[in-house]
Amino acid sequence: MIAALLLTLTSAPVLWEGRAPAMGTELRLQIVLDADNDASKAEAAFSAVRAEVARLEAALSEWRPTSPIARLNQTPTVAVELPVESFLLVERALAWSKASHGAFDPTFASLWGLWRFDEGDAARVPDAAEARARAELIDYQKVVLDPGRHTIRLGPDMKFGLGGIAKGYTVDRVVDLLRARGFRDFFVKFGGELYLAGRRGDRPWFAGVQDPRDRSRYFATLALENSAFTTSGDYEHFLIKDGVRYHHLIDPQTGYPARASRSVTIVAGRNEDADALSTAVFVLGPKAGLALIAGRPGVEALIVTGDGEVVVSAGLKDKVRLGSLAASKGP
Repeated sequence: MIAALLLTLTSAPVLWEGRAPAMGTELRLQIVLDADNDASKAEAAFSAVRAEVARLEAALSEWRPTSPIARLNQTPTVAVELPVESFLLVERALAWSKASHGAFDPTFASLWGLWRFDEGDAARVPDAAEARARAELIDYQKVVLDPGRHTIRLGPDMKFGLGGIAKGYTVDRVVDLLRARGFRDFFVKFGGELYLAGRRGDRPWFAGVQDPRDRSRYFATLALENSAFTTSGDYEHFLIKDGVRYHHLIDPQTGYPARASRSVTIVAGRNEDADALSTAVFVLGPKAGLALIAGRPGVEALIVTGDGEVVVSAGLKDKVRLGSLAASKGP
């Protein structure tokens, strides 16, 4: 289902909004129109955005059986040629793996089927020994790239997925497309990925961070312009069994959920970087996570630790408005 509407702002400009399903989530776009309020330009741009997202999903999704990544996973020990765009994204994903010492690792896909976070009979929690055995397949250093031929090859039984970076990359491409069409003030939301461009009428855009234990409220807000904003949390896909919360953000070393964080929000210049970093920092925890982002221009973090403490990087301390976290009601 595709939806679009116009919203009137207090400062006279008109806000055009479009929504459409994509990549298993929802793509949402808001554009502040110029003085002539020509909604047809926004509608045409949104059609182009949907086509671009569909193209990228076909090229990057491991879940599309005809995609290059899916073909790689079907024959992991055979070198598979990728389109140049896909190959370059794989290279950058593996660079984040190296920088994070494996906290972000696209071969995490080797765990497919080990965990199921559905309610009821479909839920599955493996024992620690089974998880450790499967985690031995996770190793970005065993991925073999040939830049000259744009091929990628894995080790036996390994699988590869770009799910931790592809949506961020897709948002960056959407931003480029909108700017090429002359739009400067807009908002893109794609699952947990946000990009806030320019201003919302006479004021900046505001982004909020959900309370990890009470998703009905935001405990932190900040004003942003021309910034990517991504949050990874242990409340997105999870189950609680015997009083323990199990979630989808897995520590590659153990094959079990990472425990150092409840949520990590990254502010950066590009969503691709924010996407990969939110996962890496979540796994690493606050000390090593802040060390990872230190010295990276324009990259900041807000972390809720596993104990429910809030840690804010230096560059955000004077920009974020913090409230109190909800008292934890269970795991």
